[in-house]
Amino acid sequence: MVDWSDDRIAALSNQDLKNLLVNAERKAAADIIARCNAELQKRNAAKPGKASKPRTEAKEFEHTMSEQLAEIGKAMAAKYDLSEETAKAKSVGTKGFKAHKLLDSKGFAKLGGMQRDGSVAVDRYISYRRGTDIVSLSVFLLKDAPIETHEFHVIAPAALLDGAKPIAEVRPTATEAQKQTADSGLAFPDLPSAAAAFEAALAKIAA
Repeated sequence: MVDWSDDRIAALSNQDLKNLLVNAERKAAADIIARCNAELQKRNAAKPGKASKPRTEAKEFEHTMSEQLAEIGKAMAAKYDLSEETAKAKSVGTKGFKAHKLLDSKGFAKLGGMQRDGSVAVDRYISYRRGTDIVSLSVFLLKDAPIETHEFHVIAPAALLDGAKPIAEVRPTATEAQKQTADSGLAFPDLPSAAAAFEAALAKIAA
């Protein structure tokens, strides 16, 4: 019978160590099982952990903007009733109505379709729907564009926006397949101005 000392077990390859453990378990050799498990734990602990990749400048920008948009969303939710229950109650009779979650499951701005399909670098948004009306506030950065060229978009039905422009002017790169939430919108270079326009439109359907 082989004397399975700690040194002998430590000299085994990973596969041989696992085979020995299987055999020891089959024979109910408690001492060898304990030695094998101890060696496996030691080897797992010695494995270098996967280092998380540092965020690129664009990803860092996206994360920061997602947080800021979420804060605006939370402020609006504290000021207006944006609950899904109320949205559903106020939208009875709207065919195919589906309430919008203001934020994503982690509490950040949601991921827009144009970023999801890779056609733009950043498309993060918050939105609210009541009836057929959808109002959204987003940060938008074209693919391969300098970060400083980003814009903030408020997209809503033209009746809810002062000075609304056709969506094709606000997002000229959007295709028919990349359906937008409304047929008009406004673009802003700064978030405070966009947030004010977003609230003005939101108040018309949620006040």
